[in-house]
Amino acid sequence: MDIRVATLCDFAQVREGLLFVSSAGITRVYRESFPAPVGMMLALVLEMSPVEATDSHKVRVRVEDADGQKLAEIVGEVQVKLGSGHDPGELVNVPFVADFRTMNLPAPGRYQVAIQPETPRVNPVALSFRAAVRG
Repeated sequence: MDIRVATLCDFAQVREGLLFVSSAGITRVYRESFPAPVGMMLALVLEMSPVEATDSHKVRVRVEDADGQKLAEIVGEVQVKLGSGHDPGELVNVPFVADFRTMNLPAPGRYQVAIQPETPRVNPVALSFRAAVRG
């Protein structure tokens, strides 16, 4: 398994095995005051072999402050039922979305979203962003 797409965005959803993403690539969030809702989501595409895709895999996503302290965590599970449309040995793209829109950021500063599939040999990915007072 590999993480092929990882982005912070305004909105994401999975429909019929496809990932829909709106306003991707967020690196800054501006709020009038703090604490304030983070107001964003994480969109992922995991690439798996057919054997991996039919097994269940957990994906742990954490929002952390600059010191690595956990502010929020979502653990999701992915598994695909392969249909007759896949060629033998064809890699499978598996979309995954984590919704952090209502989670509060305590203060302005640097934060990161850490992504760790609970599967051997998959490197974790971290996406950083800065929260600031609008002004």
